[in-house]
Amino acid sequence: MRKIVILLGIILFMIACEKGNEEVREAKVVVVVYDENGKIATGIPVKMYNEKDYKVFEKDNLTLPTAVVRTNESGIATFILPQEEWFAAQSQRFFTFVVQEGGGPDNYQIWSSGRTVETGKVVKIEIRLTQFPN
Repeated sequence: MRKIVILLGIILFMIACEKGNEEVREAKVVVVVYDENGKIATGIPVKMYNEKDYKVFEKDNLTLPTAVVRTNESGIATFILPQEEWFAAQSQRFFTFVVQEGGGPDNYQIWSSGRTVETGKVVKIEIRLTQFPN
């Protein structure tokens, strides 16, 4: 009986340790924006759309983004996506990253790149602001 109690105690201890080792992971998306001359573009707002919102954006380019980050002095916009907020129901999501000049039905230009993002991973994206037509 004593061996059973000790064995049961060891098993419970191991189960408790496993739960404590669970790591909350976040995904990171690094978007680098270059101008038409290939130089880094600073202060540029980069919009992020989730799957549902991008479908709306395709029909109306004034649709509010899921998130927005401006490029820093190195031309980089970094999106940190915590697991509990962005990946609670699934380990992968598809996001589209957009740079937009102008808006509405006329007189606008959009550059975008879509990627599947996985929790715990880093995704790197480049957007080049070439002049129309691309």
